[in-house]
Amino acid sequence: MIYVINDSNDPFFNHASEEYMMDNFDDEVFMLWINKPSILIGRNQNTLSEININYVRDKDIVVVRRLSGGGTVYNDLGNINYTFITYRNSNEVQVKNGFEKFALPVINALQSLGVNAVFTGRNDITIDEKKFSGNAQYFQKNKLLHHGTLLYDCDMSKLSMALKSKPIKFVDKSVKSVGSRVTNILPHMDTKMDLLEFKEYLKDYVIRTHNIENIYEFNEYDIEQINSIVKRRFETWEWNYGKSPVYQCNNAIKYPAGVVEYNLNVDGGIIKEISIYGDFFGEKEIEELEQKIVGSKHDFNTLRNTLRKVEIDNYIKGLTKEEFIEGIMNIERTSDYSGN
Repeated sequence: MIYVINDSNDPFFNHASEEYMMDNFDDEVFMLWINKPSILIGRNQNTLSEININYVRDKDIVVVRRLSGGGTVYNDLGNINYTFITYRNSNEVQVKNGFEKFALPVINALQSLGVNAVFTGRNDITIDEKKFSGNAQYFQKNKLLHHGTLLYDCDMSKLSMALKSKPIKFVDKSVKSVGSRVTNILPHMDTKMDLLEFKEYLKDYVIRTHNIENIYEFNEYDIEQINSIVKRRFETWEWNYGKSPVYQCNNAIKYPAGVVEYNLNVDGGIIKEISIYGDFFGEKEIEELEQKIVGSKHDFNTLRNTLRKVEIDNYIKGLTKEEFIEGIMNIERTSDYSGN
C-alpha cells in the first residue's frame, strides 16, 4: 500500500483522482484530502431532493456526485476525507468488503487521542451516539474503493442549511439520506489540534498501522489525466444532476398573479412532461408554454436559455420569467435562512 499526497481542495479533482487511481495504479492506496464547501451526493440519489437549492445557489456551494452509493454529506475546510483503494481478493489478506475493516484505523487513531469513537450500524462512526463519519464503497472489477468523511471542525450551521431540502414533493425511488444527530471530533479531544495537525497525526497513525513505506505525489501527467476525468465526468451537469433517478416534481406557489401549480416528470434530468395549473390569467394557451419546456434540462440556467425569447406574462399575467423558472426549480424568492 502507498500513501498518496493530495493537497487539493477541489471536490471535482479529488473524486476524479479516486477514479484515476482505481483505473491506473497497481498499488493499494491510502489518501487523505480536504474539500472546500461542497455537497457530495450518493451515486443513486436524486440531487435536487437532497439539497437546499436556495442556499446552495446563494452560497455558491459545489455539488458533486460520488462514484459510491450511500447518502449525502456536506464538506467544508473543517472536514477530512479518507480513501482506501484495495484489491477485493488479495493473496496476502482476504478483503471482506466490510465497512468496519476500513474504519478501524480511524477509530483506533481517535481512541489513542482519548476520543470515544465507535463503529455503529452499517457504515457510521459515532461519539456518544452522535455521528461524525459516514462511509461508502464502490466496486470495480477486482478493486474496492472505500472512503469516508470526518467532521472535525465543520460549520454545523452551514451543514444544516445546505442539506435541508425545501418542502418540495419528489416522488422517486432514489436512496434517501437519513437524518441523524451529528457532532464534530474536536470538542471531544483531550489534546486540541488544528485540522492540519490532526490530518498529519491520522496519516502517520495509518501509515504505521499498515506498514506503508512508499509516499506518492501526483506528477504532471497524473494531474493532466485527473483533470481530463474532471471535465468528462465530475463537473458535468449530466453526472451531477442528470444521473438522478426518474422522479416527479410537484410544487405550488401563491403569487400576486395567482396560484400556479407545477407538475413535472423528469427522467435523466430531462423534463419529459410538465403540466401547469392555477387560477391565473393569460392571453395565450398554457399548453403552448408547456411544450416549449418539454425536453429541457431540469436546470435553472438551461431553462433561462430555453425561455429567453418567451414572454411569460403572455401565459401567466403578472409573473416574471425569473419567478416562473424559480417555481419550476422550487427556488423560493424569499429565503428562510440568514445571510451568515
